[in-house]
Amino acid sequence: MGKWIIAAVLLAGAGRFAYSLTASSQGWSGYTYMEEVYANGDRASVRPAARDGAERRWGPLFLLMMRAATRLSPSAGALRVSLRLFLTLLYGATVCLLYRLSLDAAPGVPVRRYLLVFLCCQSTAAIYAIANGMGEAITAFGVIAHFYCFVRKRYALAAALLCAIIYFKLFPIVFLFPYFVFSLLSRDHRRYNAYVLASGFVLAVISIAAAGVTYGFFYPLAMIGDVMSDPRVIPIRSKEVFGLVFLVDRLVVSSFTVTSVLPDPSATRALARVFTALLLASTAAIAFILARYEHAWNVDADTRRVALVVFQSAIGFAIVSFSLDVSIAHLLPIAVSLYAPLLLFTDSGVAFALFGAGMLLAGNLIPLSLVLRLLPFGWLDRIAGNSPADLIPIEKFVWYQVPLAGVYCIGAALAYSLWRGGMGTRNARSPSRGPGVAGAH
Repeated sequence: MGKWIIAAVLLAGAGRFAYSLTASSQGWSGYTYMEEVYANGDRASVRPAARDGAERRWGPLFLLMMRAATRLSPSAGALRVSLRLFLTLLYGATVCLLYRLSLDAAPGVPVRRYLLVFLCCQSTAAIYAIANGMGEAITAFGVIAHFYCFVRKRYALAAALLCAIIYFKLFPIVFLFPYFVFSLLSRDHRRYNAYVLASGFVLAVISIAAAGVTYGFFYPLAMIGDVMSDPRVIPIRSKEVFGLVFLVDRLVVSSFTVTSVLPDPSATRALARVFTALLLASTAAIAFILARYEHAWNVDADTRRVALVVFQSAIGFAIVSFSLDVSIAHLLPIAVSLYAPLLLFTDSGVAFALFGAGMLLAGNLIPLSLVLRLLPFGWLDRIAGNSPADLIPIEKFVWYQVPLAGVYCIGAALAYSLWRGGMGTRNARSPSRGPGVAGAH
């Protein structure tokens, strides 16, 4: 009977996921965000002098992919259906990788793995990215596949995957930096950096054909320079982004009041430099700590996996905190951070309560439409001095930093479990211990 109930719940979760994609306003054949970015990026690659700050956001491999897809598709509708189908299949592959990572966490408690799959089917980030034809489903696969290969010590494949995703879209470079620093400090992992340099060089040469030397071969460096010098690249007043940099801006500048006043370019540039420095410093510190205690965790496959999951999770939390562009869809690449309490066995009720609250606030537990009805947006509007009509519900969800609160609840669950010393896999394998909280699910 229990297996039938679990199967029914998983089927309901998958059905809800499929229905959400089909019932979206875009449908399967509606205009995609990737088409819009491609139109801007391809035009800018032909006329670099006409480029503005928003047109060079995605990489040369993205341009190559879209050129090939456009030429092979018989119509615009076929292209859009193909793109969304590709994103859906790739997200399914990402869920499979997460599932395989969870196999080591609690082999004696399969309910936890089923819960992971169910939560992946409820992911607002995944539904949003696929429905709108966004590239985050692709970058998420690259980041998770890189982590999976790194855990399995397949360093060449891990390096090639992450470098390819960076030349597709710059965002995953924030994952590469701490892994590169860690590998420099680790005697057992230094060959990873050699693979990164080799893969990066090959991809850079290939990228010349798509976007020339500056925004092809040197794409990552060119984009970093754009972010540091051109404040238009940073969506500081966007209603679709969240994170500490936006929290600081909204608290200090407008007290969360929606305003049409344009941001001060010099202030935006200064804020970008400060938070970029914080992102680099925090992720470098995480890498240093991992290398510093390598003698303690690099002793067996089980302990190594736990340490690397914590490492990847900490990077994800730092990215959400200090990155200059985090939207709902960007929760996909930090999936290891979001599901860490399931990837690392814990029997703490407090940790699972925090995890559940975080999943709810991040839009990963129940349909977002229900979450939007539960949140006190009217009260928040009155405090901020906003009219109820100034923002639609989904904009209020992001503007008031609700997803950030959810991510931090999950981070608190992970930190509490580590502080309690209750994470690992031995707890799940020991016959002398009960199933704990996991059994209650």
